[in-house]
Amino acid sequence: MSKMSKCFLRCVKDSHAPILLPHSQDVVLGRCPETKIVDLRCSKTQLTFRADVNNLSVNVKQTGANLSALNGLPLRKNLEKTAHHGDTVQFLLGQYEHVFEFQPAPKSLTAPFKRSLDSEEIIDSKKHCGSSTSPSENSDASGHVKKAEKSLWHTVESGRLLVYECQGTSPSRKIAAYDMDGTLILTKSGKVFPQYPDDWKIIWPEIPLKLQKLHQDGYKIVIFTNQAGISRGKTTAKEIQQKIEKIIAALKVPMQAFVATGDTIFRKPAPGMWDILLKEWNGGLDVDMATSFYCGDAAGRPENWAPKKKKDFSPSDRLFAKNLGLRFFTPEEHFLGQTPGPANLPDFDPSAMPKADAPLVDPPGSFVVSSNQELLLLVGFPGSGKSFYCREYILPAGYSHINRDTLGSWQKCVSATKSALEAGKSVVVDNTNPDPESRIRFVEVASKLNVPCRCAIVGDSIARARHNNKFRELIGETHDPISEMIMNSHKSKYKAPQLSEGYTEIIKVNFKPKFKKKEHERLYKMYLLDKY
Repeated sequence: MSKMSKCFLRCVKDSHAPILLPHSQDVVLGRCPETKIVDLRCSKTQLTFRADVNNLSVNVKQTGANLSALNGLPLRKNLEKTAHHGDTVQFLLGQYEHVFEFQPAPKSLTAPFKRSLDSEEIIDSKKHCGSSTSPSENSDASGHVKKAEKSLWHTVESGRLLVYECQGTSPSRKIAAYDMDGTLILTKSGKVFPQYPDDWKIIWPEIPLKLQKLHQDGYKIVIFTNQAGISRGKTTAKEIQQKIEKIIAALKVPMQAFVATGDTIFRKPAPGMWDILLKEWNGGLDVDMATSFYCGDAAGRPENWAPKKKKDFSPSDRLFAKNLGLRFFTPEEHFLGQTPGPANLPDFDPSAMPKADAPLVDPPGSFVVSSNQELLLLVGFPGSGKSFYCREYILPAGYSHINRDTLGSWQKCVSATKSALEAGKSVVVDNTNPDPESRIRFVEVASKLNVPCRCAIVGDSIARARHNNKFRELIGETHDPISEMIMNSHKSKYKAPQLSEGYTEIIKVNFKPKFKKKEHERLYKMYLLDKY
């Protein structure tokens, strides 16, 4: 069968046709027509593949400058790795995921995840880990919950999440959840970030005593920690796992640990780690939200919240608890009994949504689309909702859609606008258009053709745009990533449109989202970013 086999690289989002990887030939792919990747961070020669249909394997080598990943773990430049049927590769870490598929498919797969890793990268140890068990094994035949019989590491979603279940951990309706760095441990070196694997110490002697007492009172102790350094290549999964095992041993209490390895749904303050705990890692028990809690040091406290204390780097732990409806404590409040201090939360509240009967546009009486020919010029941050507004309300009325992301340059946008207006069509220009210079190009075209021009300001803040972009990323919508530099560039250039620029009217488009799924609406109404 192997002589007749073929190997294909298939995009998990099916954005292009599967790519054939011929037997024993180097195939170089990256930012190219075959993958339809246009992201400039992805090299045209990002990855080199060599398929072996006899052994049903593929050699993978990163040749581009930015990190790629195999099965969710970062690759190293010019170091070959071996992949098999069903393994995944990301052209950029966390993005542009593809899967290797042999046809016909192999009848069986042995060690499906670990086989694609070199021996030094296999994270399980004989002492602490073994073949992963199903979370349902937390219940016996009678349905009673039982303790974990041995300590195991589990890999979720190709390494995007790592879950450690310590021997003796039991499902419970009462959850005592903690951040790790800055909450349970600090560095020995005094640096913000650890300088070596064992650069950590338990912060206060009260910590193990408190955790042991909670365990005796029937709480399950859980760690939720963001460790994006794994996906960014600054540390390894193995180093973090060994560190967590040592920390738990020092605390002398059984617990679970959830490790978010990148900027995914599992990264706090997004709810992914909590959701999967409830769904798969608590023996099917409902959690008592009134007695459960979360403790973390990223609490949004201002400078000098205590004498000579620096401000918190973010409010992400407090936002995580707020998203979930959990009681929240800082480490000082929880372990030392200190009185709660001041905290600064974002002005932006994602749960604040417009009323159902709120108008789509202001001022009242303004029309969304015109029955006569017009040029409608949109203004707004990247991710503010301009394309959604076009798709839902403008394009169904027959407007020609002009967009720089599609056409490539403002010159082509101006030319396409002129052609459409000359053909008698109404036109909507779906660009950011932050300043008069970027807008006047289109206004002049309309003016010369005696076509009226309106301006529509979409979105209310940079915080909303940042939130929208993160939301789109988390639900898997295909958009090129929008960097903070691009957002700040728009902010610095922005000058509010004025009627003197040549508009017959300037309208404000109010935020009225539509959600395809209930879970999308739930997620959107949560804080998704460390900082706003």
